[in-house]
Amino acid sequence: MDFDDVTSDERVIEFRDPDSSSQESLIAVVIPHDGWPAAIVSLNPRIAGVSADLMEWAIGIARSLAG
Repeated sequence: MDFDDVTSDERVIEFRDPDSSSQESLIAVVIPHDGWPAAIVSLNPRIAGVSADLMEWAIGIARSLAG
């Protein structure tokens, strides 16, 4: 996620690996001013992927925080 691409009316929810010394996020969910239906998910390009369970969990958390 390049934060230069985020506008002031968007919310970004990041998910990081607590066991990693890196401060990079694994998954970022961007919720624009249009709300949840327009939300997008970004996966860190430096990782090979994440499990479907982790992705589903992260999206569920982001959706619940989107209100």
